[in-house]
Formats: sequence, structure tokens, C-alpha cells
Amino acid sequence: MYFEQECRKFLRPRRLEYQIFDLGPERLPLTNGTLFKHEISIINRQGHQLKCSFFEINPISDCCIIYCHGFNGCRVEGVKYAHVAAQYNLNFCTFDFQGCGHSQGDLITFGYLEQNDITCIILDIKKRFQQNQFILWGRSLGATTIQLKKQPYVSGYVLDSCFTDLNKACVRMMQKSTSLPKLIIKSVLYLLKGKIESQGNFKFDDIKIQRADSSVPTLYICSDQDTLIKSKNTIGLYQQHNGLRDLIKIQGEHNDSRSLELINQICCWCKERFQINRQYSCHETSPLEIRKKYQHLAGRNSLIRTPSDIINKYDLNRQNLNHCQTQSTSVLKYNNQHIIQPKKLYFQESPQKIIGSQTKILKQQMSQEIGHNNKFIRKPIFD
Repeated sequence: MYFEQECRKFLRPRRLEYQIFDLGPERLPLTNGTLFKHEISIINRQGHQLKCSFFEINPISDCCIIYCHGFNGCRVEGVKYAHVAAQYNLNFCTFDFQGCGHSQGDLITFGYLEQNDITCIILDIKKRFQQNQFILWGRSLGATTIQLKKQPYVSGYVLDSCFTDLNKACVRMMQKSTSLPKLIIKSVLYLLKGKIESQGNFKFDDIKIQRADSSVPTLYICSDQDTLIKSKNTIGLYQQHNGLRDLIKIQGEHNDSRSLELINQICCWCKERFQINRQYSCHETSPLEIRKKYQHLAGRNSLIRTPSDIINKYDLNRQNLNHCQTQSTSVLKYNNQHIIQPKKLYFQESPQKIIGSQTKILKQQMSQEIGHNNKFIRKPIFD
């Protein structure tokens, strides 16, 4: 009986109840346009209906952020983020994974089946609302699910408090709900593991992030006060990431709400990613046209330059200019040139404090129109 109850906690957690009213109005006037909400249902690969809210900004934008909620969460988490993203002229999509919220399904598989839910959402939103670029924003389980599969049409990741090993995450979850010693908890989990895997039809080892995906620009978010998902998991992924990456360290526990300042920073980062992709994308239709355009560049006479090639080089140069270099570096050979690439770079969310002489400056910053003058600000923590 005890093992059945524990299995139910992992695979069939209690759904969060909410009303359609909690998802916000269907039409919301903003300073830069009007935000429209569309309630849609999408069928996943298991034949279950996924309930989805798509927030569309008018004037029309083809850039969309998709929010993936955490364990035992629901799409209501992303509603307040949608209203901020709209001020940056970005569309926003939030949905319930299978087995969560108002979506169909009975089991949660910790990302094993949920990764395909994300694929279905992307393809449906792209076709239904003519969206061309996506950024995946996930928290906790949602952040881990994002990394399990390479998704199409994705320009970047925002990973908030992601775990890298399901075994360790389950041990910490059980520690939060019981006072038993860690050794006993591991023994109980060992006995539960086989039953969970057989009922959920997945393996614990399938939910493990071996290495960060360096091909996708990523914004990492973590907290040193998080006792459920240790910040070292996120920092480890950040250090492994050899592409464009940023790290924001915040304050608070795992389930604490995120500040408006942090949400604005995330939206700034997403807006920047979309602009880079649009600015540095090629429109040539054939390899011959691409070759003719770039054949004058040294060392590239026999190569064809692709859009991803241009974007990646821009990202490397921008990273070297905007980040502060540390003693621990690696050398990357690119286009017959040696580029020094920083390895250990940390950035921290700066709290809003209106004190003394800073009052006037901060008030001016707050009064600026969001989405036009704001930039993603990087502040080094360690030298």
C-alpha cells in the first residue's frame, strides 16, 4: 500500500485546479497594441488533448515564446509572463502537459513523453498562427524536458532551475516530504524505481542531461537558496555550454514566484535573440548564390556559408565583446583565426533598490517604454 501511494505521488500527482477566468481576458489593450488570447486544443502523439493558451499581439509578430511549466504545475504559471512579453511585441504560448491542468492523460513521465508534447505545440502554433521563430522557456521539469530533444524552429532556450538527473531529483523530492535519513530514502526509491518505470513505460536513465546543447543560445537561471534543485546543476550546464550563454543568479526557494525585473530581463534576452536571427539570416535560394556573395572573404573560397554559420560567428564575437574575460579560457579556431572564449562567466540579477542618489535614475528607467529602450544587462559577479 505504501509503495502504491508513493508511485501515485510521482506518476499521478494532484492536478492544480483553475478556471478559465484565471487565464486572463480574451482582449487586453496595451500601450504598444492589443493582446488577444486564443484558447485551443492540440492532439499529442498519444491521442490526448493538450489545452493551450496562445497570446497574440497586434500589430502582428512572427516571434513566439513557449512556456513549459514545472512538476505538478499548469499553464496559469505563464499568464503573467505573457502580459510582459506582449510589451516587447512577442507572442506567448502556455499549455498544460499531458496529465496536468485541463489536459487529458493520467501519467506524468518526467519529460519522456512530454518532450513530444512540445514538438506538437510548435508545429501546430507555426501552422495555425504563422509563427516562424520560437524560444522555449521552461522551469524545473519543463526546463529539463526542453533539453531532452532537439526541437524544430527554435532560436533559444530559457532554462530556470533545471535538474540533470532524475534519480537525484526524486531523492530530494522525497527528502522534502519526509524526515527519513537519505540512505533509507535511496533504498525506498530503489524499490519504487522498477514499479514507476513499469507503470510509466520509461526508464529513469532516459531522463538525464549528459551535456548542454551548445548549438542553441541559452539563458540559465538558478538560485543558491534552492534546496530542491541545487544551483550547481545549472552552473555545470552553463560551464559545459560552448556557444552563446548567459547566467542569472536570483534569490529565493524553488517554488518562489519570479520577480517582474527578472521577467523583463528574460523578455529582453528573447527579443535580442529574435532580432539577431532576423538580421543575420540569409535569403539566398541556392548554394551558388551563397557562394557568389561570400567568395571574396579570405579562407572561404571553397566553402558555402549558411545562415547558422553567420549567426554562430556573430554570437562568438558578441560574447567576447560583451562579457568580461577570466583567467580560465579556451581557444576556439574559427575561420583561420584564434578566438579566445571565456569559460567561467557568471551574472546575477540586480535587485531593484531605490536608495539615495539612485532614486532619480531608477525612476527614469522605470518610466521608459518597455521593449524599446531596455537591454539585457550583463553584470559580472566574479573577476
